[in-house]
Amino acid sequence: MTTAVLKGTIATSEQMHREIAESHHRSRLYGVCSEERNADQVRLTPSELKERLNRNRDLLEVVTAHVDEFYNLLSPDDFITALADDEGYVLYLAGSDAIRAKYEERNFAPGFRWTEKDVGTTATSLCHHRQFPIQLNDRDHFCRRGHGFTSSAAPIFGHAGVLRGILVVSGSKDLVHPHTLIMVTAAARSIEEHMRLLRRNRDLSLHIGFLDGVLDAAGTGILTLDRDLRIWKTNRKGRHILKRDDLEGKPLALLAGLELDLASISADPASWRGRECRLSHDNKDIHFFYSAQPVLAADKELLGAVLVFEEFMNLRKLSERISGTKPFFSFDLLIGSSPAFRQAIDLAQRAALSDSSVLLLGETGTGKELFAQAIHNAGARREQPFVPINCGAIPGELLESELFGYAEGAFTGAMKGGRPGKFELASGGTILLDEIGDMPHDMQVKLLRVLQTGEVRRIGGAKLIQTNARTIASTHVDLDRAIAENRFRQDLFYRLNIIQIRIPPLRDRGPEDILALANHFATRTSPSTRIAQSAQDALIAYDWPGNVRELENTIQRALHLCEGGEVALEHLGLQPKTKRRGAPYRGTLQQMEQNMIAAVLEETGANMAETAKILGISRATLYRKVKDCGL
Repeated sequence: MTTAVLKGTIATSEQMHREIAESHHRSRLYGVCSEERNADQVRLTPSELKERLNRNRDLLEVVTAHVDEFYNLLSPDDFITALADDEGYVLYLAGSDAIRAKYEERNFAPGFRWTEKDVGTTATSLCHHRQFPIQLNDRDHFCRRGHGFTSSAAPIFGHAGVLRGILVVSGSKDLVHPHTLIMVTAAARSIEEHMRLLRRNRDLSLHIGFLDGVLDAAGTGILTLDRDLRIWKTNRKGRHILKRDDLEGKPLALLAGLELDLASISADPASWRGRECRLSHDNKDIHFFYSAQPVLAADKELLGAVLVFEEFMNLRKLSERISGTKPFFSFDLLIGSSPAFRQAIDLAQRAALSDSSVLLLGETGTGKELFAQAIHNAGARREQPFVPINCGAIPGELLESELFGYAEGAFTGAMKGGRPGKFELASGGTILLDEIGDMPHDMQVKLLRVLQTGEVRRIGGAKLIQTNARTIASTHVDLDRAIAENRFRQDLFYRLNIIQIRIPPLRDRGPEDILALANHFATRTSPSTRIAQSAQDALIAYDWPGNVRELENTIQRALHLCEGGEVALEHLGLQPKTKRRGAPYRGTLQQMEQNMIAAVLEETGANMAETAKILGISRATLYRKVKDCGL
């Protein structure tokens, strides 16, 4: 008993005879005509053939490249070379016009299917069925139309041993030679290897394409350099930041201002992190921070470097998110309905529509920064940075570096690479100069220069840096008195005082605003909490020297002390005051006022609301007068 033929190997003569005999038997069972080709042999339409050719384009390209090698050994007048696909359809036929015509008469032409069910035993159909090289001669073919010819066919396998096609060489029976089958089989193996290389290159291309996609998807700029400091690759974000897409293959020197030392990067990568760079292209300022890292081969050979960089503007926005400095308040979050307060809001809303400097005046705790945030958030700069700085809380010797920044090496302890100041950080957005009235006099001169020119110079730096920050200043200081006492520069006041907004103290906003704010602070923390009437009366009577900030703190403290969801008088901890700030009324007028108040109180049974109504004053005013008079 003979052994089975292994897939893809050339059968012995005995095995071939057995396989041919079995194929003839199958052909008869299929009902294949042994005299003529079946008139209804399966054939593709032109559009179907075109689609199948397109599907096998890569295989066809490789096969046609090998055909020329065939005809260095075989004559195109004597032999045809053909390719059938994995389903037995003939896709390609090469040879002289005369010999091609012979084969096309026998339906061996592109579009026809050549399986055992279609044509019986042929080298093409048997190779398709058994998937090993086979050679037939003359009467080995089942149909008489194949007699007189010799055919050699070898399978072409693709990935994972899947049949991709069949390579066929055929000619006159007189030209039969065993070496022909060997040649066809060797060519099939060569085609397979070529296909593997194409697949590998395609996979590599896909990987490179995927890597390019990953780089382009990165949220930061990436630039790679070879060992000669030639730019090898920039990603999409990098091209956007650098404002050019013509850098690949160019020397780094094209980016004047970005200087790298590969030896230093390799020896001390940590020193190349978080560096600042300014470039200019087409009269556009390009400001970014970058970190450089060496690229090393497996044997530690230095291949180049990779830069990761980000726009200065985006770093500011990231800093806002991390530090929580992003402005939150808008006008609809400012609570109050008193005429004085609504007048301040109306003016602030008008200010939001312009880029003019704003001066916010008001006692401590009135909400000046909240107004500044609301102005910023309602304006065209809302998507840009909002940078607050308390000019009164920073020592004078440090305030300059905070406002204007410093260059590398400007002083002992200066951060490597320097640091931008608040005016740089706020460029395009808004800077809030809180408590400007407490700014040292010498700093006022430097600030005035920046406001006049729109330029800052970092401490120790030589370059002037443009800044486009909208300025909002605030203070509790009486600036008129400060100017008279030579504590505040008059020219700086004029520069800041384009739009002046006075925020009224809480005691002048009336009981409605006081209670509205108190209820807001209470329910924000504990929605079900209510404030008892006695507590409300006390809140109205108190003069709130700390204004809204003091009121909020008072309510928060009360919420920790109260039980049962009600804030009572004893939870407030407000100390009664016998006098308001300033001298009480004196003389007969005071006595008359005191007597009148006492009489109405007695008449109404100490009903404060009714008493105030009768006297034509607010309850808050009545409470103050009761205190002032000692009633």
